[in-house]
Amino acid sequence: MKAIISGVLLFLFFIFAAPRNLWAQGLNQESEPIKNVFQGTRFINLHSANVADKNELQLFIQHRFGDISGGFYDFFGLDESSSRIGLEYGLFNNFNVGLGRSSYMKTFDGFLKYRILTQSTTVPLTITATAAGSVPTIKDLIPDEYRNFSDKASGNLQVHFARSFKKLGFQVTPGYIATGYIPVENNKYSFFTLAACGSAKLSKKVSVNLEYLHRFEDKIDYTNPLSASIDIDTGGHLFQILISNCQQMYDQAIITNPAGDWTEGHLFLGFNLVREFNFKQYE
Repeated sequence: MKAIISGVLLFLFFIFAAPRNLWAQGLNQESEPIKNVFQGTRFINLHSANVADKNELQLFIQHRFGDISGGFYDFFGLDESSSRIGLEYGLFNNFNVGLGRSSYMKTFDGFLKYRILTQSTTVPLTITATAAGSVPTIKDLIPDEYRNFSDKASGNLQVHFARSFKKLGFQVTPGYIATGYIPVENNKYSFFTLAACGSAKLSKKVSVNLEYLHRFEDKIDYTNPLSASIDIDTGGHLFQILISNCQQMYDQAIITNPAGDWTEGHLFLGFNLVREFNFKQYE
């Protein structure tokens, strides 16, 4: 773990210290933005460094089926499911707001997202910050001592460092989460996380993604979330077909409750369907 932390600190030092001379040299040069290889504002389950454009509304319909290990009897998980519907809106340039509601524990979630830097011919990275939170509203499950809003609500801060190389893109996301009460753990925690994501374009409209998140917390008895997807851009829609050891779709549950395990074949098929609406003409 010390090696991981040292690597992260070295990476952050390189980002904040080393590139400054490069940026300073580029101030008098013409800078052209470089679009991320990532297709959407989510990698798979986790946020990407992308943001919706100003006055762009994104409708998210997300679905995760049950455990595929049940085989044909459970129709490879299609007999059960978890779902989330969400909205993300470009309120200003580089600034998004989002809201969502998941069937799991009847949970509402929201976030603010700001792109600090955009990769260009003179800036080596895209840097975006996300502040997210969620609260379950299910009745008769949470003990009385945890029913205050402050006990149930979770909060999560993340900073996304992304870079694209033609048809390849990579992202590193350090974060910190205060989980709120977790029923399956009968407790709440606060800890650091580190996510690593990669994307490769197979064609102009199709790409493949891989994402992994490590928890710096040994008390939660679940594997770390690991997911893979194929993204298809159909024009007004982005369709992500995925497989993951995590069945949930908001930060607290993604990080703390990946109920599956890749090594044992306990995985969940699912999809994200993203529809974009542009309101620029109403400015």
